[in-house]
Amino acid sequence: MPHVESPSASSRPDKRVRKLVLCFDGTGNEFQGNTSDTNIVKIYDKLDRDNDAQYHYYQPGIGTYDISGGSLNKGTIGNFTSKISRAIDSGIATSFDVHVMAGYRFLMNHYKPGAKIYMFGFSRGAFTARFLARMINRVGLLSKGNDEMIPFAYSLYQSWEQAKDEKEIDVQHKKNLLNNFTSTFCRRDKSYHKEEGKVCYTPVKIYFLGIFDCVSSVAVLETPFGRTPKPVSVVGTAEHVRHAVAVDEFRVKFKAALLNQDLYYEKYEHDEDVKEVWFPGNHGDVGGGWPAHSPEEQEAKPIWWHKILRVFFKDPSGRATKDRSDDAYQMSDIPLSWMIREIELIGAKEESYALKWSPQLEEFKKNLIKKKEQAYKASRHNTMSFGRGSSWLKVLMWKFMDYVPLFPRYELQEGGKWIMQTWPPNMASARDIPNSALLHASVYKRITDQTRERRYKPRNNHGSGDPCLQEGRFIKVEAAHDDTQDVDHTLYALEPMTVEDLNSSATKIVTPKANARKAHIHTGSAARSSAVNGINGLKSRQFVVSAQEVSN
Repeated sequence: MPHVESPSASSRPDKRVRKLVLCFDGTGNEFQGNTSDTNIVKIYDKLDRDNDAQYHYYQPGIGTYDISGGSLNKGTIGNFTSKISRAIDSGIATSFDVHVMAGYRFLMNHYKPGAKIYMFGFSRGAFTARFLARMINRVGLLSKGNDEMIPFAYSLYQSWEQAKDEKEIDVQHKKNLLNNFTSTFCRRDKSYHKEEGKVCYTPVKIYFLGIFDCVSSVAVLETPFGRTPKPVSVVGTAEHVRHAVAVDEFRVKFKAALLNQDLYYEKYEHDEDVKEVWFPGNHGDVGGGWPAHSPEEQEAKPIWWHKILRVFFKDPSGRATKDRSDDAYQMSDIPLSWMIREIELIGAKEESYALKWSPQLEEFKKNLIKKKEQAYKASRHNTMSFGRGSSWLKVLMWKFMDYVPLFPRYELQEGGKWIMQTWPPNMASARDIPNSALLHASVYKRITDQTRERRYKPRNNHGSGDPCLQEGRFIKVEAAHDDTQDVDHTLYALEPMTVEDLNSSATKIVTPKANARKAHIHTGSAARSSAVNGINGLKSRQFVVSAQEVSN
């Protein structure tokens, strides 16, 4: 079951800001104690769990434990039925509601006015975090101890989310019902507005939402006849949002639930700090979960029986090491480093809200400096290819799902619009990348690396046409942070391929600056204007795009 740590009681009043940290792991992911731990476990490991003003919660991924509970020693029949139950859960997320309600319960019992909530998630765990953030903001938090009322709060919220395509009168009824439930049972943040001379109540808002390759493959939320609902939006529910997205994921059931989709479907009039960045690699290469291999293991040519084992069996997990400084580093450590840096940059602006870290964080940074090239040059995984990480049975399963027209997914169209389609089948197609995408330095570095035997040539496009991640299109994005920019986490934009690309980006929001060579990118506006020198708009007010194309 989920692990919860509570701080020790103190007799004296505590004026420090309370921080609540929730970590939701990905499907089938749990603590391994070695390099195959996900970035969610690695973040949890680096938090200062001895700080009595910081509460911590970790939830293993969907499909990792039997939600029916009971004894762990179930016997032969019990273990078999439990394994079947967990396999079904991994496939269609039947326990999604249980995972959301468990996180809600933690917040309900530990939240106090003024507390700062941090949420982290990977894969379906990222979608769990998004859903929970929206639920808290829309419904509110029940008073502490009202555990029996949590299912009612969840059901009302889910019903309201799914009612958006129903008749207007039904939508209004469910909205009124939800509002009445909130006013009767839930608490919201209270503040005194001096100008208006009255007390105002505002929804509880997440302070930081950090997610790795969010996917919304949750069958229990889908409407009849396979219709996939619009992504659960985080717009308006979190002050700071960071999303690390995988470039090289091909599975139809792992299409990314992008913030870009939120920004297209929602009237974006809020002032959130939103940043979505693309990284090379597949789902697990961004969120973690694969075992790391040393440079010697990666460069060694496998003998014939190793190749056979790789085809028929999953890449085995590594062993736990006594000294973590001996661990090899891999692709997923780059997005992890980026996410931690983003947390620290935000924390530096308001130190009382900043997370407290354990010594493991500095150890991680120090080791990453030494083994940075390991991480940059690590091999990519591909669960759609034999011998690239997954067992042959899983590869066949994923291929079957991709080549039959049974699974709807959102695809990018001209004008930046996302539409749901089932036909033609996905057929292992690459993810669509919006015109306004931000790309991490590791993408550019891998594409321009001349030393590789096989050049990195991603086949992603903007919904149609030629691949868009071409070396000549990368344009450096200069951070406007107060600190000196970290060259390891430089971001890039894509120069438009055509005039149509420039005009069709539904998410570009750009305001020209005095310097005609630059454009300031900001959130909180619905305007759509052309960028100076044909540079796409981006959804982050923390950046300035330089029109100076990056040289090789």
